[in-house]
Amino acid sequence: MPAPVVIGDTELTGLLKQVYSQYRVKVQNLVTPLLAQLQTAKAGGPRNMRWGGQGVYFDVVVGRPAGAVFSTNGFFPSDTTATEKQANVGVTRAYTTRQIDGLAFAGTRSKEAAFETIAKKTMEEIREASSLLMQQALHNKPDGVVALVATAPSTTSLTATNPYGLGTASPAAGSVGQGGLLLTIGDSIAVLNGAGPTVRGRAQIDTISNSGDTATITLKSTITGMAANDSIVKLTANASDDYSTGYAMNGLINITNRGDTAAFRNLHGLSSATYAIWDSIRMVAGTNTPDVNQPTESDIWDLIQLIAARSGKDASKRPQEFLMLTTPGLAKKLMESMVAQRRFTAGEFATTIKGGYRAIEICGIPCVTDYYVPSGTIYLLHIPSLSWVDAKDWGYVEFEGAGPWRWLQGRDAFETTYSWYGNLACLARNAHGSITGYTDTTRYTHVV
Repeated sequence: MPAPVVIGDTELTGLLKQVYSQYRVKVQNLVTPLLAQLQTAKAGGPRNMRWGGQGVYFDVVVGRPAGAVFSTNGFFPSDTTATEKQANVGVTRAYTTRQIDGLAFAGTRSKEAAFETIAKKTMEEIREASSLLMQQALHNKPDGVVALVATAPSTTSLTATNPYGLGTASPAAGSVGQGGLLLTIGDSIAVLNGAGPTVRGRAQIDTISNSGDTATITLKSTITGMAANDSIVKLTANASDDYSTGYAMNGLINITNRGDTAAFRNLHGLSSATYAIWDSIRMVAGTNTPDVNQPTESDIWDLIQLIAARSGKDASKRPQEFLMLTTPGLAKKLMESMVAQRRFTAGEFATTIKGGYRAIEICGIPCVTDYYVPSGTIYLLHIPSLSWVDAKDWGYVEFEGAGPWRWLQGRDAFETTYSWYGNLACLARNAHGSITGYTDTTRYTHVV
């Protein structure tokens, strides 16, 4: 008697369908904690200034009131007045663009054909890309440098280190994070001669391999003459674009005058070298703190008092106006220093801040972990002393109701662009402070 035939999937290949769920999962980290804290202007939040004409000007009192005296014989003091200066700030422009073939619109129109329509996917993605751009820019400086060239083995390969281009000249000697933190496959980059703005060449990133704090990058085209300490910036579609200092927005690096270098002393037309009061508080771990390896609440208390003494903005009295920002690695060290004292948790004892983030309170101040912070750094920011300079909020580039999609000349394809005109301004530079240079080697980032 022949053995019975067991029918399996192989025999039923033509009969079986592919079953798709309606789930569409994103596996990339899209959190932007600093941007979330600065986005909404309200009481206790950042101010808003409307840009127009030749820029935004505001008044800064850089002199301390003087001239009051005692007199036995009733003589008046000499006349004096506190010095006042006008600060000014302009705007920068940011863009995100996507192009779509006309057939893709038809091919993704129904739920049966695609998990998401190409138009909705594109608009969602373009907003997320814009948020990530703002997040890294808020941590950066106006030159927009995203990494430094460490070596260039060939005209199509390089190794990148030190996000934000801080390098070893920073008070935080050695690495300040992963070289690939701000770089992605597909990014178009320009390599600048040293600090720039002379462009050595332009290319698109083909592959990235990350090992420790070094990113090994291959390019889709050649760039000749690359050398150690050349700067890497994101590239626009126009080869004649200007990458001089100021093409990107202000960020925490130059606002807090990191390292007190000539590049950062001037902010809004006022120099901290001329007006010492117009300067943020800077502490260096191991020099202004007892231990370069261990941040403590005592270090934070010192920073609070130094800011309060110079600016009058006291985090111990009005902690809700301040935000402490650091890396997850340093937050872990702070946790370990406090573990015997109390619970260190983002649960019921934590504070909920903008964007739904849970903040630990240290010295009564909300502390947020943000892996975009340069390694080894703790910031203490007075949020009402920051201001958004608005010329155009994020939105699609369109004119007189023409719609966000533009037809590409000579092709069955369309293009849309998201844009923003604005800047981040600092109303009182001395209301902010930082501690740099802690040993911070544990990385909790999206870089793999």
